[in-house]
Amino acid sequence: MERKKHKYKIRESVGAFIVDNKGRFLLLKTKGEGEIFWDILKGGIEKGENQLEALKRELKEELGIEKFKNIQKLGISFTFEFPDKVKKKIGFDKQRVELFLVEFCGEEDDIKIDKKEILGFVFLDKEEFLKKVTYDTTRNAFLKMLKKLKL
Repeated sequence: MERKKHKYKIRESVGAFIVDNKGRFLLLKTKGEGEIFWDILKGGIEKGENQLEALKRELKEELGIEKFKNIQKLGISFTFEFPDKVKKKIGFDKQRVELFLVEFCGEEDDIKIDKKEILGFVFLDKEEFLKKVTYDTTRNAFLKMLKKLKL
């Protein structure tokens, strides 16, 4: 009997390395499946949205900010697989994240996190960011960005 190949259902999304005027990068403290994670802002692209529209919506929804400038598409992306529990809940097997660099031009007090999704946030220099970020996919993409932009 021939085995059917599983066709992965991939959720398209955007993610952002957000840098402040001191050259520090934003990490969000989130909770999922009972664990704490430190990661960048990410979110799915909704029907009828382009990547930039989705990114601006996510910035507004998750951080409550519109104080940003110089949004730059990095040409860097990564894909990860969701845990089985999440797959069943959202109907996607994997998520592809197209990455952007966003300059935040406000103050930390301007950030009003969505407390349903985010537990906290911190701005860190490059070395601290690399130590604290939870996921290797994000860490590797961050390193690619630093090399590409010569930061």
